[in-house]
Amino acid sequence: MAVPADRRSTRDRILEAAVDLLRTHGMAGFRIDQVLNASDASASSLYHHFGDRNGLIRETSRLIHRELVMSEDAQHLDRGFAAETHQEFCDYIEGELRRAATCAVNRERRARRIQLMSQAIGDRPTHARETEFQVLMTSTIADVFEFAKLKGIINHELDSFAYCAWFQGALLGQLLTDAVQSDVERWLAIAVPAALAPLRLHASQAVQGERGASVITTPVEANSTRFG
Repeated sequence: MAVPADRRSTRDRILEAAVDLLRTHGMAGFRIDQVLNASDASASSLYHHFGDRNGLIRETSRLIHRELVMSEDAQHLDRGFAAETHQEFCDYIEGELRRAATCAVNRERRARRIQLMSQAIGDRPTHARETEFQVLMTSTIADVFEFAKLKGIINHELDSFAYCAWFQGALLGQLLTDAVQSDVERWLAIAVPAALAPLRLHASQAVQGERGASVITTPVEANSTRFG
């Protein structure tokens, strides 16, 4: 249930209005007077809470990016955690690539991420904050691969964080080059083999990978092993 406007703090009202306006109009159309009108707040309140326009934009961008990070649907990550064989995990990765490249909602999220990252260039505080959330998102996804390594169903020498950073970069690149090469199937024909190659099991690992794990059974156990 939404909190009534008169019960929300002035700071929260300003942020909510700023988030809506930044999403709708982008940086170029972001105007302080519109934020004040939408939030029913005074200029003195805005500057009291955020210092100046740039301070408000930084905090607004942080909130938007946090939403983007946390919007990585848990159900999609759960499918990776649930894989029990090498082939199941490879099928999961191929499916995620296809979903990311074709799903309109996912493409919109990536477009917003690109917009936020481009806006952060030249602003050190904002860039640092964007970097923090990029690391958070990459680490969250990397946990799926760490768990698969513990199960023995993908190459145990894989650098999970580096792989996920590359994976995210490939998807952002696909969106940026869409005007040049818009045929998703042609892109997938290159991207899928490139994504699966580092996951392949060596000969000594192959038997265990096809059998799946017999000891590690929950993501919680995997995380405690990694971070404990």
